[in-house]
Amino acid sequence: MNVTISETENLVVFKRLIEGYLLSFVCIIGLIGNSITCVSVLINQIRRSSPTDIYICGLSFISIFVLSGFLLTHGIRALFNVYGEIIHRSLFTIVFPAHVTCLLIQIYLTTAISIDRFLLICYWRKFSYRKWRTSKRIIYIIISIIIFAIIYCLPFWFEHVVIDNQYVRLSTFGSQPLFRLLMRKYLYFIFVFLLPMSCIMICTLSIIHTLCNLSKNKYRSRSHSFQRNNKSRKVNTLLLLIMIVFLLTQLPYFLFNVIYALQGPNFMENLRARQFLVINNLLACINASTTFILYAFLGTKQQADRLQSV
Repeated sequence: MNVTISETENLVVFKRLIEGYLLSFVCIIGLIGNSITCVSVLINQIRRSSPTDIYICGLSFISIFVLSGFLLTHGIRALFNVYGEIIHRSLFTIVFPAHVTCLLIQIYLTTAISIDRFLLICYWRKFSYRKWRTSKRIIYIIISIIIFAIIYCLPFWFEHVVIDNQYVRLSTFGSQPLFRLLMRKYLYFIFVFLLPMSCIMICTLSIIHTLCNLSKNKYRSRSHSFQRNNKSRKVNTLLLLIMIVFLLTQLPYFLFNVIYALQGPNFMENLRARQFLVINNLLACINASTTFILYAFLGTKQQADRLQSV
């Protein structure tokens, strides 16, 4: 079904409202908040040496680039119409592959956090894992994720071209059936959807189950032990909420990309599909902007608990 002129006009109004105003607002708030989170970790020696805070700082740092990409490729384009289109065309071939790379880093950082929490809470040899879990090794894990994402996303730098400085089209390389089959279907389904989502869902459900069982015995501990467990519970709550928010906001986006991979570019001729993509972009921005809110709220409580326990 082709999109009619009236449907196109409705889509422009819809995108201007959702991407032009709401998405841009969420991006700006997220950029400010994630920057504050990174600075608060880096200037604090205790937080800077904490494996958990290093994960949070890494996630907030890459979220800054994710939000910047959405703002440049969607927010400005929808908000400023003609001038937005000019900026979009001039930046797209550079911003798009870099943005895809940052999104993949964000996905696997969230996956690494979920596995880390699972090993700390559910793994039967968690005490030996705590000894292995140093800040230096966490940094190595983050660097490995970045290198993997850069290598995986290299083909996307050659997917699009700008024709006569007016139109963004698939390049000869990007339109190859083998590229569409591998990068947009099979490899995406395995490495971007199935593998990370399965890990996050399994770890999240396992953590919730374990914490529910542990909470039944919380009143058996003494006062000092309870305060210590209370602080630990807040950290677990923070990271668990990050995983839950990720699942709620990213699952629709993944499902959309799976359908797009199966049906191809013709799927975007459907007006509902385009509107669904706009909503998914907003959800992805919300996900990238919530880390600092959760960290600020629960992090403040942790500081209060630390002062009370001294």
